[in-house]
Amino acid sequence: MSTPKFRVGLIGAGGISQAVHIPGWKNLPQVEIVAVADLSEATAQKAAAMAGAKQVFTDYRDLLELDLDAVDICTPNKAHTPAVLAALESGKHVLCEKPLAVTTDEVRAMGVLADSKNLKLMTGQHQRFTQGAVASKTWVDGGNLGEAYHARVRAMRRAGLPPAFGFIDQKLSGGGPSMDIGVHALDLCMWLMGFPKPVRVSGSAKTVFAKGHGMPNMWGEWDRERFSVEDFATGYVHFDNGATMILESAWLSHQEENEELLAQLYGTKGGLKWPDAKFTTVINGTHAQGSLTHPINVQHPHWNEIAAFCDCVQNGKPSPVPWTETIKVIGILEALYTSSTEGREVAVKG
Repeated sequence: MSTPKFRVGLIGAGGISQAVHIPGWKNLPQVEIVAVADLSEATAQKAAAMAGAKQVFTDYRDLLELDLDAVDICTPNKAHTPAVLAALESGKHVLCEKPLAVTTDEVRAMGVLADSKNLKLMTGQHQRFTQGAVASKTWVDGGNLGEAYHARVRAMRRAGLPPAFGFIDQKLSGGGPSMDIGVHALDLCMWLMGFPKPVRVSGSAKTVFAKGHGMPNMWGEWDRERFSVEDFATGYVHFDNGATMILESAWLSHQEENEELLAQLYGTKGGLKWPDAKFTTVINGTHAQGSLTHPINVQHPHWNEIAAFCDCVQNGKPSPVPWTETIKVIGILEALYTSSTEGREVAVKG
């Protein structure tokens, strides 16, 4: 007797869905991608052909009427919340691309609903599934870092502004590089720190180059009139355990590196850098350093993220990226934007 397939529906069929999510689902033999929904019928049809899905919708609410085990949501940021809530209300487990939402109130609404229905809700933070991240987390969990008292988080590009409206229009994205790439490095750093509770943030978010400066962009031109988010942000975070953090993110900047994603932790027993997985410590009174490796092969972090979600649903495990962690990440970014607007340090919502 054959085992029933794990039935999945895709909401949002654009670039990231086609590039990594569909191949990730197709890599799992127990999965059947049943349907695809996208506002663009042509985009949905293209993705459905890639996925082997037989049904296509332009309204995700029609997709949610199907008999599905889970939905994978890859819409623009501001569209996450209504789609996630509707999916949970219909009894489906949910994997949603980062950021899960752009406010803590929305994250909490999703999480409370998921918990009340005993459904899995996971944010797509694929950087946790890279080899360097797995090695770093194993090292930290072994007690080698000690107590993390300070951290640096950088998500800085030289000329990597994504021109699509889903990134540069505030009404669709809810934020600029902080919500796009900063959320990756911030989540990874918080994960390594053990998710202490953030309590207050002083931040600044501004548009330096994107509205009219002659900064060339490796991804081509963008609509300067419609650009309504920051292209640079920085913040200083205080945690309830006394730890602190500096956060920086940018799409455009004068720097040597094309892109730098960095989480650097300073602990009482050692220090650690991600993604290099390089550590420093003291052994027998002597300064020591080295690089960490992990025996597992992590070639496709998005695929591993999807496999972990599928495993948690099928085998009753906790969500690999629970909303109770995500809400702290979004709380920091939300407070950073509020601090920038109000010109003062603000408390983090929790």
